[in-house]
This record gives sequence, structure tokens and C-alpha cells, in this order.
Amino acid sequence: MMKKLFLLCCFFAVTLTTNANGWIHFQVNFNDPVLIGTGKQRTPIQPPAVYIEDYVLSFNAFEDDCAIQLFDEDDVIVFSGVIPAGTTSFQLPSTLEGEYQIQLVYGNFIFTGYVEL
Repeated sequence: MMKKLFLLCCFFAVTLTTNANGWIHFQVNFNDPVLIGTGKQRTPIQPPAVYIEDYVLSFNAFEDDCAIQLFDEDDVIVFSGVIPAGTTSFQLPSTLEGEYQIQLVYGNFIFTGYVEL
């Protein structure tokens, strides 16, 4: 029984940490924190809901252009581009393989997550 429970936990751990196809979980940071705030408590910014399938990102359209960057494990930029306003999908280069940090820079916010291609 313990062996089955252990294998089940391992399966869930693997499926939750890999996202070659799935939702990208983002953390939110400020591009320039000096520009934010009036001293009043506000609701935190909601990160975008982005789904990746193969090399295609799908999301709700951004109102303004959004910069996208992929970093390798050495924090070197391996891809940089711009997602035009009103677009609902974006194709990443199919030459990339491995795990990358993805950053979406939208206005004064930086959304950071990880993708496996």
C-alpha cells in the first residue's frame, strides 16, 4: 500500500513541475517600484493566465504591447520578442529545448514563470 501511495505522489509531483503542455504559473514583480503606490492598500495585480501547448502560448489579449524574454539556467537571454497588443497567441522558436525562465514585461509589471520546451 505504501509503495502505491509513494508512486502516486511521485506521479503528481512530476506532472505538477513539468509544463510542456499546461498553464504557466507566474510571480508578479515591479519593473520600477518607485512609480507604484500612493500609500493606500490595493488589491494585488492578477498575473495573466497563459497556457502553453508545444511552442504556442495562448492567453487573453493584452491592451498594450508586451515584451517577452526567455532565460536559460545561467540567466542568459536566449529569446526576446514583443507580443503585439490584441494578440491571443504567440509562437516560441521551435529550436529551443529544455527548461527556461519566462518573463512577460507589461507596463510596470514583470511576470516571471518557468516553461519546459
